[in-house]
Amino acid sequence: MRPLRVWLKAGHTVEIIRRMLPRFEDETGIAVDIAVVPESEAHDALAAGAARPDVVTAPFWYLEELCEAGIVAPMALGDLGMNDASFVPLALAALSRRNELYAVPHTLTGGVLSYRADLFAGLGLDAPRTLSDVATAHFVLTDSDLPGLVARCDRQFSSLETYAGWAAARGRTVLPDAGEADADEVAAGIGDLVTMLAARGAALTTLDYAAVGELVVSERASMIFDTSAWVFRFEDDASPVRGRMGYAVIGDDHPAQFLYAEGLALTSWCTQPEAARRFLRWRHSDDVVRAEVEQIGRIDVPRRDLRSREWFDEHVRRRSLGDCLAAIDRSWESGDLRHVARRADFVSRAREVMAAISGVIRGDHPSFADAYGVSPAPTRPPA
Repeated sequence: MRPLRVWLKAGHTVEIIRRMLPRFEDETGIAVDIAVVPESEAHDALAAGAARPDVVTAPFWYLEELCEAGIVAPMALGDLGMNDASFVPLALAALSRRNELYAVPHTLTGGVLSYRADLFAGLGLDAPRTLSDVATAHFVLTDSDLPGLVARCDRQFSSLETYAGWAAARGRTVLPDAGEADADEVAAGIGDLVTMLAARGAALTTLDYAAVGELVVSERASMIFDTSAWVFRFEDDASPVRGRMGYAVIGDDHPAQFLYAEGLALTSWCTQPEAARRFLRWRHSDDVVRAEVEQIGRIDVPRRDLRSREWFDEHVRRRSLGDCLAAIDRSWESGDLRHVARRADFVSRAREVMAAISGVIRGDHPSFADAYGVSPAPTRPPA
């Protein structure tokens, strides 16, 4: 029998799985072929039917497309020896469609502004609470010859969440559930964010999400608006900014979002469903999850049941991560799925919009309307 083919997204967790996988294979007799496939490449290959793995990483952003095309199959947690009570409800909601779960959650992030609390204190800046607070801090920092705000600006469809989440704080929509993006709506939602980021221009638009976050670690940025997942990197023992950061959920009318949920899904063409289910059970076993937490510092695993584990509490206490965990919890509590477009063509549309936003930040276009080729909404003539 051929090995079970599993596609994972790059990240620290992959190393944990690979390190522990031989024991799973020895105990079960199931051979597993792990491939690390970038998110965009995985989407394109799955959508085109160019490859047929048994288990895939399924992000909620394009789950609509996977479901509509019949690429992934619904699953029941009970068949995997798990239940709803083990998971953060938001993660299950994000990976469900029409009351059926399509992936077992292993990642959930919320929108967090990570900022250099020590620099804020030195400049007399309060902890940011609103989008305007972030803008004020950015210009105070840069006027003092200190680096300001950074965020994702490359053309990857996943970068759109930065702007959709910022706009959501104002009740604005960057990409609707149907139809084209509206230039006026986009400008009203993210105009100030684009202005702040444009100061770095082309250099920032060439960086992927990991490189943008490393600007904070290397002290070339004082703030980043992104996911709560950056907390464990900034607070790593080897991080120069460990203990110098602050974490805040920001917003105006609503909390700003950077919601990301992903999990492992069984494809509809999986030829070894029982072996796949055993792999998923192992992936979410106490041994593997504990290794994620203790060896790579992932305190944001979306498992509610971890909070009752003594080893988890001890890890958070020993690493002085109580404030960080509280920020992660606030970001989850503030999470709202409604700002993400539910459309089967999400990836292609998000790429178009993100290319336009990136072009404006890079200085290729004077406005989103010019970059995206969208005309502003017509105004009514006076009565």
